[in-house]
Amino acid sequence: MLSAKIGSSLIDGQGRMKKTLAVALAVMALTACKPGEEKALELAQKEISADLKDPDSAKFRYLRVAKTQENEDGTVLVLVCGQVNAKNGFGAYAGFHSFMIDMSMKEKGYFSKAVTYKVGSKKISTEDDARDMYGYTAMCGEDA
Repeated sequence: MLSAKIGSSLIDGQGRMKKTLAVALAVMALTACKPGEEKALELAQKEISADLKDPDSAKFRYLRVAKTQENEDGTVLVLVCGQVNAKNGFGAYAGFHSFMIDMSMKEKGYFSKAVTYKVGSKKISTEDDARDMYGYTAMCGEDA
């Protein structure tokens, strides 16, 4: 009788283990889906900073994903907008300037959180076009 109880508890334990394993695999599958907004914002900051005289001094505000589109092949197209301020050649902050960058992102592999991406275009406003960089307001909306 004791051995029957031990045997049945092992079977119950194995059944629970199988369920736990199935749930864990389902969670892993969901986390390996498409690249999200957080990754897009991270990559946009990296790419915009790379074009500045002092990339480490970059400060961002009004950062947002303005548009997204998912293609059938799993590629996610995003438009990231915001403002950036960084130090100029004299070591002083130049003031905030609007920027927009569009990218395509795709997961590297099924169990990888890394993505491959390509920058379609990026533009940072300058003193000459600070009023309204071509299409910024139409594409990104108002900075808030």
